[in-house]
Formats: sequence, C-alpha cells, structure tokens
Amino acid sequence: MPSEKLNQTIRSWQETRLGVSLQASATNTVPVLERPTAATSDSPGLVAVRFDGRSVAVARRDWVEPSKKVVSNMHPDLLFTAFGAYELSRVTLPDGASVWGPNWYMFADSDSWQGLIDDRVTKLNLGDLGGIDFDLFWHCYGPGSMAAFAVYEGNDLVALSTVTDRGTPFMEIGVDVVQGAQSSGLGLAVVSAAGNWIIEQGGLPLATVAPFNVPSTRTLRRAGLEYGMTEMSAVEGPFRVPPQPMGRPLPDADIYDYYPDWAMNKGIRPRSELRG
Repeated sequence: MPSEKLNQTIRSWQETRLGVSLQASATNTVPVLERPTAATSDSPGLVAVRFDGRSVAVARRDWVEPSKKVVSNMHPDLLFTAFGAYELSRVTLPDGASVWGPNWYMFADSDSWQGLIDDRVTKLNLGDLGGIDFDLFWHCYGPGSMAAFAVYEGNDLVALSTVTDRGTPFMEIGVDVVQGAQSSGLGLAVVSAAGNWIIEQGGLPLATVAPFNVPSTRTLRRAGLEYGMTEMSAVEGPFRVPPQPMGRPLPDADIYDYYPDWAMNKGIRPRSELRG
C-alpha cells in the first residue's frame, strides 16, 4: 500500500480530477454527485472511484439521478466489477458512451520505486513516434508523449513504454511488448526506464491496469508501483468487454475454461469491427 504521504498526494490529485472533496465519499455505498465544471478528468461524463476504502461517483447532470438508481442498495464490491460496468452503461449508452472498468491505478514515489537499469533500452527521440504502429502498441501514447523508451531486436521494435502528463505531480506509463516476447523481462525493462525518467524529472510514476491483465500487474508491482485506487469511467463509443484473464499462475501450469463453449457470450463482436 502507498505510504501516508503518497496517499495524501493521490487524494489531492484525485479531488482535482473529480472536482469534489473525497469527504463526500462513503464506505458501504457510492454517493453520486453532479460533475462540477472544475473537474479535470477526461471522462465525457461519469467517473466512479474507490479510494482508501471509500467510494464516490461524479456524473454529468442528466446522468446523476439515473446513476443513483443504479447504485442504490449496491455495495461498492459489486459496482467496481464488470457487473457495475454493465449496469452503469445502461445509463450512458443512449447518449453514445459506455462505462469501462474496473481499472486499477498503481502509484510510486522515490521511496517505493524499484526500477532497474537495462542496457537493452533506448530512449527515443519523440519525433520517432510518428513511425510506430500504435494499433500494435495500443497501450502506449503516440505523438504528444513526454518521453518514450524502446527495445529493438535488429530493426524490429519489440517493447515500448511512453510517458504522458496526468496532472501534477503524476506522469503515466503506458507499455506494450510484442506477442511472443512477453516472458523475457522486456516489459519490466521499458517500464523501469520510463519510471526512472519520471523520478529524475521530479514527478511521480502512475500506471493503470485492468484486473484481467495478470502479467502487466506483476510487472508494475516488480517495478515498485503500488495499488492506490480503482476507477470506473465513461468512454465515448459502444460497450466493450475485457478479455479472459491473461497469463498463468505458474509458467508450466495448464489452465482451462471453467464454462463450456455453449456458455460463451456469442454476442461479443470482434475488436476489428470498431475500426470500420
């Protein structure tokens, strides 16, 4: 868990994003407040946060009352799940937005950060980002990033991390490793380079990860990032569902679908159709 000092910094940063005091949050319920004009979160109209054992949501005016009906008598442990994303999206979908989450927010400061130095990593010139395929490295940020770090095998880019400003003092690390290279420590190498750079600039590293992404969560924890909060947020566009859990509990462990094929959700359409 983050230190008390880092927790206080997260609290102040989060209150700026939400535009409300976290004193309005509650332990076993999720208060829904109207989104103030001072809010800086980039969500188009709804953000729910679970921080330090308490929860609160802010929503645009016309979503407040419908959202209250959704969360009424719903414990936060239910809301901050895929079930909560489904239920809140019943409010947002008629207006062309859906709710994604939960996402875990991981934080570090100079005391908790454990980034390595890996000679395989190259710091990129930001102008080089224009030539990168961000359909492949889609968890990273493109042109407009503050810094970028890469690992090449020959002429092939196999790992990339980028840094973007998330509001003082936090800078977010995005990372991707190409298929087939995920078990070679490349993710930790580029995450470490990005976090080391953030610390050198006087900032604090931040990364977000979804619960299904076991390998990325392991990598972030190895670098010293600690769980700080959970968020659900509205995003423009149709409803999206997460994949099955990624990774294995042990490298040689067999893993199986618990449900038979007939129980799979046949209504899920491929990601490729979103580009059409």
